[in-house]
Amino acid sequence: MTLHWTDFPDAPAAGTLICTLKDVQMGISAHLIGDFPMLIVHDNAGIRAFVNACPHQFLPLDARGDVLGADGTRLICTNHDAVFDALSGQGVSGHGLNCALSPIPLDVTQSHVRIAISP
Repeated sequence: MTLHWTDFPDAPAAGTLICTLKDVQMGISAHLIGDFPMLIVHDNAGIRAFVNACPHQFLPLDARGDVLGADGTRLICTNHDAVFDALSGQGVSGHGLNCALSPIPLDVTQSHVRIAISP
């Protein structure tokens, strides 16, 4: 079962500004909104976000360095090598199997990246 992003402590309100669009580089970037940890993934498929907490032990994926796999398609937890698909967040090997990262819905405009307001 994947936790909803709002189930995490300190989850910001929908509509919260994360950053400006020009601050989002290709690859992975970590962001904190207060004490709420996020990973922004920006690649040819677009921009998406996940809670920066491995569902295996809820430690930050990037605690010990870069989480993006060499081929750019996987996110690898630096604590215990749980592997997740960078597009969907679904676990694909190791401790990532049978779990998934918690996605955060985004509203991306020409100038800003915000947490999307659910309909």
